[in-house]
Amino acid sequence: MTSPAVPPPFDRERALIDVTRVIVASALTIGSVLLTAFGFVERVVGIDKIATDRRFALLALMPGAAALAFLASGRALGALYDVSVPPRTVPSWQRALLRFTDISGAYGLFAVVISGLVGIATFLSIALVLDLRLVILSSLSGVLAFCVALSGMLMRYSPRRRLIDLALAVSIVAAMVLDQFY
Repeated sequence: MTSPAVPPPFDRERALIDVTRVIVASALTIGSVLLTAFGFVERVVGIDKIATDRRFALLALMPGAAALAFLASGRALGALYDVSVPPRTVPSWQRALLRFTDISGAYGLFAVVISGLVGIATFLSIALVLDLRLVILSSLSGVLAFCVALSGMLMRYSPRRRLIDLALAVSIVAAMVLDQFY
């Protein structure tokens, strides 16, 4: 008789890395599809009509939903870095600089592109809420969202970072809700 096979030990970090990869790929796909579909319809209908006509209310939600998907992708990518690279005992500004040099290459390109997508999608969602009247405020929101997304990928987890992420997500959702009522 043969003894029953003993299952291999469970590697928690490896499982987290695999799950994170799935989250990154899924969130990037969902966000890209939403933003691309919005772009196609915007070309046909026009941004002014989307911002003012209530028949396109659900379409106006697409940039905000894309921003949230890209933000989730960025956070998952940052978590993947946290699991893969051991922490360093240096000041936070130096840690961010070291992390930035660590991510030069493909990860750095993903970080900048994902942060740019968060900024663009946030710009569009705020612009639709304001009926395209205050482009400067929408631009400022997009730049701020870009900085929050990029810093989230350059810094390790902290309660402050979680609070900033939550504030960004709540502001995007609030803009989407306000767009539905006004």
